[in-house]
Amino acid sequence: MRRNCGRWILAALLLVGADWHVLHTDLPGNFSNRAAHLLLLALLGFALARVVGRRGVALALCAWWSAALQWHLAFVPGHEVGVNVWLPDVLAAIAGAWWAVRRPALAARVNGVRSVAVLSDIPR
Repeated sequence: MRRNCGRWILAALLLVGADWHVLHTDLPGNFSNRAAHLLLLALLGFALARVVGRRGVALALCAWWSAALQWHLAFVPGHEVGVNVWLPDVLAAIAGAWWAVRRPALAARVNGVRSVAVLSDIPR
């Protein structure tokens, strides 16, 4: 678990609730529910990766959430379900999780700071 994980867990729960709401209502204007869903899944991947610090776990949780939504939407008339709908969800979650894990490493590289993992690899 990482520092401030309580905030990220709360953010993840709020994103799950927002995602559920988006899929069951029509958004005003020309904003697509699908685009909002993909954005929320990318943010969910980001938040979960910040909690656990690993992309794989965040990806598995997001893929499970997306599959659970697809299963639910199979019983709702007018919704398309299938791998062709699920795969972009997983790709959006991968992008969010990648950004969460990669961002500190990029910031360290730009600032010239070496990460702790690199320093611990130096033989004594």
